[in-house]
Amino acid sequence: MNILIITGGNSSERKVSLGSAKNVKEALQKKGYKVKLFDLRQGFDFLNNIVSEFEILFPVLHGEDGEGGRLHKYLTKFEKPIVGTRNYKALRKAWYKIQFKQFCENNGILTSPWKKVRLKKEILEFGFPSVLKSSSGGSSREVVILKDKKDLNSYAARKLLNSGLELFVEKYLPGVEVTAGILEGKALSLIEIVPPKGSWFDYKNKYSGVTQEIPHAPSLTEKLRKEVGAIAEKIHNTLDLGSYSRIDFMVSDNLPYAIEVNTIPGLTSESLLPKAARAADISFGDFLQILVKNSLR
Repeated sequence: MNILIITGGNSSERKVSLGSAKNVKEALQKKGYKVKLFDLRQGFDFLNNIVSEFEILFPVLHGEDGEGGRLHKYLTKFEKPIVGTRNYKALRKAWYKIQFKQFCENNGILTSPWKKVRLKKEILEFGFPSVLKSSSGGSSREVVILKDKKDLNSYAARKLLNSGLELFVEKYLPGVEVTAGILEGKALSLIEIVPPKGSWFDYKNKYSGVTQEIPHAPSLTEKLRKEVGAIAEKIHNTLDLGSYSRIDFMVSDNLPYAIEVNTIPGLTSESLLPKAARAADISFGDFLQILVKNSLR
């Protein structure tokens, strides 16, 4: 069976996408599949010319074009199985963080208080500590923690405010950060994220290996773990996100707040969803095989 992995692209997450794709290719080849990588940087016209050679399409494209649904919308015109989902509208609603915030509010899911912003004065009116984010950011690149008004003068904050991106600010919540991997509509074991003291789970800490990622979220009670898992399943299934996703939470004062959805989670050796699968005794190869078989249904 021939599988085309679509990866790369031009987003800020290009490097992670390529790393994920390489990992996926090697694991699928060990399972006996014929696999080819296609870098979307080559363009949609080139992709159109080679799709007929493959039986299954596997998007491993992080960032807006992949997780935001653009690629999937394009792929649905081909009568080919797509790993993950064909529902590009669901990806769009989950990936864009403002739309996800609105989804949470409309479905009774707790999320940190927030407000759309464009200017410094709007952030000052909202208050501190807070977090400035791009609606379309990924891998914690377009995120700035604002402890007080002085942080608005930082290079990162000024860059984000001048980016032209759709921005919002939300209340900073201290607590325990956890992530729930979803496989076929069910939550896997939670992973607790413990960045270096005095730091947070930014892009550097995600991929440098200095952050602790602890299976089964030992800082939470069993009741809270089940509650987070149930909320993650509700989000995934209500949005209809297909065979897999990963949903991040902050548990603050024993209340789980939904942060964001990773509609095409990282699949590198350091990524959280493969670690959650391993904690459930599912090898990476078996995990991918479940996704491939699911696409054929």
